[in-house]
Amino acid sequence: MVSALGTFVVALILYVPTVMPTVGFWDTAEFQTVGPVLGIAHPTGFPSYVLLTWAANILLSPFGQTAFRINLFSAILVAGGAALVAATVQRLTGRAVPAIAAGLLLASAPITWWEAERADPHALHLFLSALLLFLLVAWAQRVREADPDGRGLADRTADRLLLGASAVYAVALGNHALTVLLAPGILLLLLLVQPRMFVRRPAFVAACAGLIVVLTVLLYAYIPIRASMNPPLDYARPTTPARFAYLVLGLQFRGLLQNPTTGGLGPVVDIFTLQLSAAGLAIGLAGLAAWLLGLVRSRGPRLPLALLTVAWFVPVTIFARAYNDGFADRYYLVPLALVAVWAGLAGSFAWDLAASALAGLGTRAVPRGIRLVAIALAAAIVLALPGQRALAGQSQQTAGSDNAGARWLDAAYAILPRNAVVISWWSYSTPLWYGRWVEGRRPDVTIVDDRNLLDEGYMTVPNAVAHFQALHRPIYLIRQPADIPSLSTRYHLVQHDTIPGYSPLWEIVP
Repeated sequence: MVSALGTFVVALILYVPTVMPTVGFWDTAEFQTVGPVLGIAHPTGFPSYVLLTWAANILLSPFGQTAFRINLFSAILVAGGAALVAATVQRLTGRAVPAIAAGLLLASAPITWWEAERADPHALHLFLSALLLFLLVAWAQRVREADPDGRGLADRTADRLLLGASAVYAVALGNHALTVLLAPGILLLLLLVQPRMFVRRPAFVAACAGLIVVLTVLLYAYIPIRASMNPPLDYARPTTPARFAYLVLGLQFRGLLQNPTTGGLGPVVDIFTLQLSAAGLAIGLAGLAAWLLGLVRSRGPRLPLALLTVAWFVPVTIFARAYNDGFADRYYLVPLALVAVWAGLAGSFAWDLAASALAGLGTRAVPRGIRLVAIALAAAIVLALPGQRALAGQSQQTAGSDNAGARWLDAAYAILPRNAVVISWWSYSTPLWYGRWVEGRRPDVTIVDDRNLLDEGYMTVPNAVAHFQALHRPIYLIRQPADIPSLSTRYHLVQHDTIPGYSPLWEIVP
């Protein structure tokens, strides 16, 4: 579709100059490392993302260093997700301009753009969710054509689309646990569009369900199999059933859920207003209302597809509101994509109204030049909001010049003497891992993260220090500022500065 290709190209042109050029900190550096070395990521393991980034690192090998390639993969995924949103709107409406506007509205949202700049599995989650929505819309349209009475009749094209959607759902489930929240909406769509399929074709239904189960099991089997090989990056060492469940079920983060009603709807509205602007949110909600009321001439089962988007939007938004993560905005990516779809439908509705008004004037009496100007003006109005946001976003993105991770890594490794031990914490452990395992630097250095304190039985920093002091190895600490006063009462610490604004290394000296 022209809308999908146009959206993808424009989004990628916007994103590529802003992609982070090198290694980052925090989860970014972890995901720049775990795929290329085929390691085990933090909960929930993200096996689909790990395997795909391993492949992407190879396929994108002409494009710079590994860190940039994994970041570039995110840009491709996010641009692809926006393109699929545009393709979905065009499939529903038959109009390219509102479809491109919907795709660019999503692509230009600040959190979407942020996601496109660095390694993160939410980029893959957005892409797979958008692909799943496109396939389900195509399936529903095909069923309406081939089986308008919903009698459960077989159709090869519809069956292939549903099997494809099943495979995509399994890969998405292997990437992010948020995919579980999409299942009720999918089941609702199947029951509304072709309810007799479950009775008349149980073998096909079982095949779809079996495909999901088999692919999901195969993807998650990667975790214990690879963990048993002692990979360079092995979070929680999930080689036993208990450790596997701890990782895959995300038990480490179960305490982060809070009451989603705290503060009312205000924070949720603020998120969507920040990301899509108040006008974008209002247009999206207006489009949903028009869709539900049948004012939008969507090509497909109108009500079931509209309810599918609502059944996805509500639980994911509630979860994102309840999840008290340090940066929970990423969890709103799929709801933002759905609002963009609704906005595209609103744009199509407005386009139809303008066409009807023009037709009412008698198109034969209107010169061709004036008609072309009217169409161009309508296209400019529909594209104005995403266009303005895209231009504003281009000037606000700074990741394209962010090389602090690489500079800090160089400084840290320059400080460390031979055979040193670094007892670090997550945000700084991850770039050290990247330098050690991806770039192959300083194989003599041992990196002990807070996660290693648990997995290797040290439990506390003093216990780890005592262990390595007994081995007569140089020991350096990278700790949060609040930890330093208490540690300085136990050890004689010498501060070694790295780069301004980032953590120093603290040397423990006799």
